[in-house]
Amino acid sequence: MTRILGAATALALSATLAATPEVQAQGFEIETGIERIASPNTRIEGLHRLYVGRRITPYFSIGQGIYSSALGDAGGAFFWGFEGVAHLSLSERLSLGLSGFIGGGGGAAQVVGNGTMLRAGLSLDYRLSPAWDLQFTASWIRIHGAPIDGPAFGLGMRYRLDERHGGDLGGPEFDAVAVVATRYQPASGVRRRSGGAQPALSLVGARAYFDISDRTQLSFGAAGAAQGAQGYMQIMAGARRRFEMGRMSFFLEGRAGYGGGGDVDTGAGLLLEASAGVSIAMTRRFDLALSLGAIAAADGDFRAASISLGFVRAFNRARTGDTDGQRWALSTGLSFQQTAPSFFIAPGNPNSVVSMQETSLDYFIGERLYVTGNAQTTVAGGVAGYALGLVGLGYEIPVTDRLTLSLEGHLGAAGGGGVNTNGGIVAGLRAEIDYRVGEAWRVSVGVGRLQSVRSGGMSPTTLTVGAKIPFTTHR
Repeated sequence: MTRILGAATALALSATLAATPEVQAQGFEIETGIERIASPNTRIEGLHRLYVGRRITPYFSIGQGIYSSALGDAGGAFFWGFEGVAHLSLSERLSLGLSGFIGGGGGAAQVVGNGTMLRAGLSLDYRLSPAWDLQFTASWIRIHGAPIDGPAFGLGMRYRLDERHGGDLGGPEFDAVAVVATRYQPASGVRRRSGGAQPALSLVGARAYFDISDRTQLSFGAAGAAQGAQGYMQIMAGARRRFEMGRMSFFLEGRAGYGGGGDVDTGAGLLLEASAGVSIAMTRRFDLALSLGAIAAADGDFRAASISLGFVRAFNRARTGDTDGQRWALSTGLSFQQTAPSFFIAPGNPNSVVSMQETSLDYFIGERLYVTGNAQTTVAGGVAGYALGLVGLGYEIPVTDRLTLSLEGHLGAAGGGGVNTNGGIVAGLRAEIDYRVGEAWRVSVGVGRLQSVRSGGMSPTTLTVGAKIPFTTHR
C-alpha cells in the first residue's frame, strides 16, 4: 500500500464523481492516452496519462492527472498532481486542447531529489461522437531529478459528460465502491528486478464500479503493497460480467493497467489480469466479494495467482427512505511534513520540510460520522517517490453557520524517497477547520501528527491547506 492507495483515492474516486447522476450536469471530462518521450535518457521512455476534471466554464476544466511509466523498463514510476485543460473549437468536429500539469512522484530508481513534474500539453481533438474524441497529442515534459526535459508525442481519447446534452451522453452509471484486499502468489521462478526470488505480495486498495447494462460493469481502481514489496503500486481498469442467482452473483472479470515499484519486475509497467468470483449480498447496501485469478506483466517477469476479498457498498439497489441521498466531500490541497533525523533512512539528509499534494474523499455513514480515504505524493523536499495512502474515520462538528471542525484518525502505509517508515505502516490524527465560502465549497486548514507504527521511524507534525467540495449522490 506504500505508493498508494493514492491513485485509488485521487482518481478512482474522482472518476466516481464523473459518472455520478447528481453531478453530471456540472460537466466532467476524462482524458487518457500514451505519449512517447522523443529523446529518452532514462528507462522511462513513455508515459500513460489519465486526467479527470470538472468544467468550471464551457471551455475550461480543472482536476487531477496521474502519469505512469508505459514504455521502456521503468514500471513503478508514477506522478500525480493538479491539472487544467482548455478546449477551443476549430470546427464542428475539430478542437484544440491546451493543458498544464504540476505534480510530483518518482519510482523505479529513475528520479532523485524533489520529483516535481511539469507538463505543458497540446492536442488536436477529432469528435467521434457526442461523448468521445480521438486526440493527437504533443507535450513538453520536465521532471526534476531525472534527465527528462523535452517533447513527447502520442495518441489519446477524451470522454465528456456534457451539460449541453442534458448531462446524459449514454455513459456508465456509478454503481458501487469497494475496499479490496488482494494476495498475489508469484509463479515458481519469478524474479525481482534485482534478481532475487519474488516473495508473495499483499495489497490493499479501492475500486469504483459503473453499470453499463443489467449484467455488465466497468471498474477502475488502485492498490498498493501492504506487505512483500514496499513501494509497489498498481492502477487498473476492467470489465465484469455478472450472473445473478438470488442474493448471490457469480462474475468473470478482465482488467488491464499499469504497476510497479518495490523491486517487482513489471517491465514497462503494463499488467493484464483475469479473475472469476462470487459476490454475496450481506445487507441491502453491502456485499462481500471473493475472487480467484491470475495477473502477469506484459513484458516483465512478474506473474502470479491471486485471491481477493472485497467489501462493497452498492448504491443502485432499490432504496426505501433514502430520499436525502448519500453525502460525500472531496478535498484537495497541499500538506507539509516537519522532518527530524528519524524521518530519513539516511540521517544526514538536511531537508526540514517535505511538501506533498493530497486528495481525500469522505463518505458519510451518519449525520456527522464519515469514512475517509487520503492519498499523498511528494512535490518538494528532496524525497522523490515518497507517497502515502491512508484510510480512517472522521467526525464533523458544526461550530457556526460557516465554520466546521473535523477530527480524523488514519491508518495506512507510506514509503519511498528514503523516508524511514520502518516497515511502511503508519497512523495519524488530524484536526481540520473548514470555512464555507459558498454553497459549493469550503476552505480547509488542518494540523496533525503522523507516525510509523513501529518505533524508531518517522513521526512528523503535519499542516494542510486546501479546498473541500461537499456533494450528494443517488437521491
